[in-house]
Amino acid sequence: MRIPFRAWLQAHRTGLRRAGWALLGLYLLYLLAANVFLNTSIGERIINRKPDRYHARWDWALSAYPGHIHASGVVMGGHARTNRWVVAATRADGRIRLLPLLWRTVSFGTIRAHDVSVHVSRAAEDKPTSKREGHGWTLDFPAITTPSLLRLDFYEVQARGHGDARFVFTKQLQGGPMQVGESTLYMPDATLALAGVELLRDGRLEFGLEIPAHIRERAQGREKFGILDAWLRADGAAPGIDLAMRSGDVLPLGTSGHAGHLRADLRLSRGALMPGSWLDWSAPVYSVDADGNALRHPLGAALRTRREAIDLAVRMPSTGEGSPWLQADLRVDDRRLGPDDWLRPLRALNGQLRTQWPQVPLRWVDALLEDLPWLEVDGRGDVDADLLLADGQPQPGSRVDLDRVTLEARVLDNRFAGQAQARVRVADEADAPRTGIAIRMHQFTLGPEARPSQVDVRGRDLRLDLRSDAPLADFHEQLEGRLRFNDAEIRDLRNYNRYLPGRSAHLLGGSGLATGDLRLDRGGGMVDGRISLRGRNVRAALGPSRLAGNLRLDSRLRRLEPGGRQYAIEALDLDLDGVQLEQEGETDASWWARMSLQEGGLEWREPFELSGRGQVEMRDASVLLGLFAERKAFPRWIGNLVDSGQARATGLVRIRGDELVFDQVEASNDRIGMQARLRIAGGKPDGDLYARWGVLGMGVELQPGEQRKLHLAGARNWYESRPALLAR
Repeated sequence: MRIPFRAWLQAHRTGLRRAGWALLGLYLLYLLAANVFLNTSIGERIINRKPDRYHARWDWALSAYPGHIHASGVVMGGHARTNRWVVAATRADGRIRLLPLLWRTVSFGTIRAHDVSVHVSRAAEDKPTSKREGHGWTLDFPAITTPSLLRLDFYEVQARGHGDARFVFTKQLQGGPMQVGESTLYMPDATLALAGVELLRDGRLEFGLEIPAHIRERAQGREKFGILDAWLRADGAAPGIDLAMRSGDVLPLGTSGHAGHLRADLRLSRGALMPGSWLDWSAPVYSVDADGNALRHPLGAALRTRREAIDLAVRMPSTGEGSPWLQADLRVDDRRLGPDDWLRPLRALNGQLRTQWPQVPLRWVDALLEDLPWLEVDGRGDVDADLLLADGQPQPGSRVDLDRVTLEARVLDNRFAGQAQARVRVADEADAPRTGIAIRMHQFTLGPEARPSQVDVRGRDLRLDLRSDAPLADFHEQLEGRLRFNDAEIRDLRNYNRYLPGRSAHLLGGSGLATGDLRLDRGGGMVDGRISLRGRNVRAALGPSRLAGNLRLDSRLRRLEPGGRQYAIEALDLDLDGVQLEQEGETDASWWARMSLQEGGLEWREPFELSGRGQVEMRDASVLLGLFAERKAFPRWIGNLVDSGQARATGLVRIRGDELVFDQVEASNDRIGMQARLRIAGGKPDGDLYARWGVLGMGVELQPGEQRKLHLAGARNWYESRPALLAR
């Protein structure tokens, strides 16, 4: 017998009332617990347990029923591997599905956010994932929508406006797969910029993206570019290009006005630009001439994609005599834009590019020389180029001329700087293209790299020739360089005391002329070279002794190891003329010497470290004797014999730190023989001298503090008992 529903209600009225009160109590308890959790520090502490990986905050939030969340002033962010992300919204509504939690899945219903800003950037450090790969919870966002996306920063791309966006995303934590579903963005008033340079202003922008499910090992970071599908449509005003606004930047592009236009319909599939994709762009280019007058030039570009290739045409017609112009008809035979080689389209480039462009900013040349850090180009210059390209490489007959270029070259801790002209030529040698760059500075300065404002040398006609058998893209790999200059003026030789051993030997004055012919490697290091110096009215100190005269130095060095600073001295000749040893109350006739160093080595540093065996021919041995004592300190017969004729000497020399050492010095003329050893350390000399004439002999012991002790009896035995300063 069927019981009427009204009767059933009457029979169970008490139980139903109790159940209702219980449900109401549970609901009120949920409201209390959930909203206390969301609006006190309890919730933030639990959610932000690992703030370096994920953090969130909100001004206030409420939950009207289980799974529902409404929040205001929401900011979320995190650090995933090498990426940082931050999302902010004025308010957001959404819900969490409860049943999928049983299968370790956090599945959200449609999330709707308002006034959204998104920022994604590259992080300096990598945050490794958990070792429990593939066993984490799954985050499922079937639809995150917003009718008011205000800002999107995605690495170097920035979009501003007021748009409608939808994002679909699934990710299994702890190394599991990630998928981006069909996601879209529509902005009717977008401003689009790349690396701070505006491409579109107040225009229509549509964008779509989809990435299939994949694990990190298959595609990480920029490798995702090779598996995604994307499309972009744009139509709107394109700002003009202002080359004068940011001429000191690597990419010297500023923006000005709304005079241009951009229209594009591009589609990308698995990292390749699809046939039918196209782009039309036109805009004025603003620059200045050599006199600083403002110039305006029309520039247009068109891109069309065929199944076989991408065609690109660029035109900037001349507006008058001396105005810049550009004409390029190029073809890219590879439609792939994969992240493993962002330069792939350039390597597949074919066609011709011709231009004449005065006073164009040249920081972009410095960017191309990134693999040659010892060369730096800056400022503005005149460009005249005619390039024939095949597979991205300039072909024989290609040329680039740069005039009025500000250039710096850093070699052996010194900086060559000046205004230069450069001539780039590609020639056909042995059936292979060979690239040469001839650089000439009509005037240049030379100074220490560590002190950019200091100028040691001023010269004319410096030549730097660079040659390579490698393609232009790999020009640096097989680079050979040669740097030459002649008779550059050194106004004050004291500037080079940084290479000498401090107070033990230093220059007190003088000027000179320097000449160099250096062969360089790809890093700007000297492989071998010849360095010459002619000094006039040179004054020098050897410890307490003072000498004055003229000198001529000629050296040839050869590097012992690639990339090192150790050099073999193949030749070092030093000629001294008109030298006088300054001694109180005495004026000697001018003295000369011809010295050469053999079996020597040099470490290029500040100060130099030098060693070797030398030979000397000299007018007489008076200067050698004068290093130990004034003439009046010796017996008269010594002075008469020393002055009696041309002398020859050999010995060892070493410069290291603040120490100058001469050892095993043997000098003689037709009447006298001399042996000596001398050390000057910290400006204080000590050493021994032995002189003989027939059966007569004399020794001089030079002690610290410039004290001298004469040895007459047994002088030879005394000298031979003294320790050597350098090993043989």
